[in-house]
Amino acid sequence: MKTESARTQLVSVLLEPRTALDLNAREWNNLLRHTAKHGLIARLGVALADHGLLERLPGKVQARLRAACIAAESNQTAVRFELNRLLRALAGADVPVILLKGAAYLMAGLPPSRGRYVGDLDLLVPAARIGEVEQTLIAQGWSLGDMEDYDLRYYRQWMHEIPPLQHPERETPIDLHHTILPLTARAHPDAAALLAASLPLADPRLRVLAPADMVLHSAVHLFNDEVGKPLRDLFDLHDLLRHFGAHNGFWDDLLLRAHLHGLERPLYYTLCETRRLLGTPWPGHVEKAVAAFAPSPLIAPLMSWLFREHFEPEPPETRRLSAVADFALYLRSHWLRMPMPMLMRHLSIKAVMRMRERFARRPAAE
Repeated sequence: MKTESARTQLVSVLLEPRTALDLNAREWNNLLRHTAKHGLIARLGVALADHGLLERLPGKVQARLRAACIAAESNQTAVRFELNRLLRALAGADVPVILLKGAAYLMAGLPPSRGRYVGDLDLLVPAARIGEVEQTLIAQGWSLGDMEDYDLRYYRQWMHEIPPLQHPERETPIDLHHTILPLTARAHPDAAALLAASLPLADPRLRVLAPADMVLHSAVHLFNDEVGKPLRDLFDLHDLLRHFGAHNGFWDDLLLRAHLHGLERPLYYTLCETRRLLGTPWPGHVEKAVAAFAPSPLIAPLMSWLFREHFEPEPPETRRLSAVADFALYLRSHWLRMPMPMLMRHLSIKAVMRMRERFARRPAAE
């Protein structure tokens, strides 16, 4: 496979599934490895099945893709059951439960849910009720994982969520949020507005964020935070923008809500990167509006390069550049998360904790 096509073949096949019929055995090996790495292999299987192409592929490729689709369906069944157990546990508490990210896509039947794995069950509840919800779940069998005292304090005082909860039998992590960004972050989304605009699902005990807020939450998660599967999350945004963008008023509402929550810059990066890599369309008047959200002319080329290296699959000879970009974005995510004095203190404490863990794991001298 040519180096030039290695960077773009994964995206090309996902956007135009019929091109998969032209791949040879070596290209399939590379493609399946990349799709698995980026959490997109079941999505590829679903896309090929939708176009009636799955049966026309080599037998081993079919088997791998079908297995991935079955695994994704099993994962989604587990998430639905965990939600069922959670609602049962909270039956006596009249508290709104708003689903976030993958669980929201799944339960609302949105396009990103097709072939998507859901790792954590992310929920948003009012800040004033989060302690009540936590204690109710703990009383029903969920528990906090082992965590250093500093990390517990970090979650409780500064984060947008409490420490993760997990049931010992099912082991699906539950992240209870009271807003969508750390309290120490540079941006301060309006949590009350997120709750007020949320929409009920078929089961009225569950809600999801309004379309514009859902896009903005996915945007700030991808472009301000550390993300394990960035290309998958970019496809999520592509799907959401295409789906919601067909509804009257969505784009104007997206601009208004970005201003309300102080998330203009993540929206700018979202629109630019989805269009650059995935061809996501957006109206002309939105392009004029988001131009005002761009970084300075000195920063813009650097950020463009960082995101290019971050999202696009790299051939082996240039993988080091991707590692450099990922590390730079990791540092940026911390810089956006807390003020510099607090960040330096936090990183120093975490470094000491890691060193202590290494020494604790070393075998004792004989």
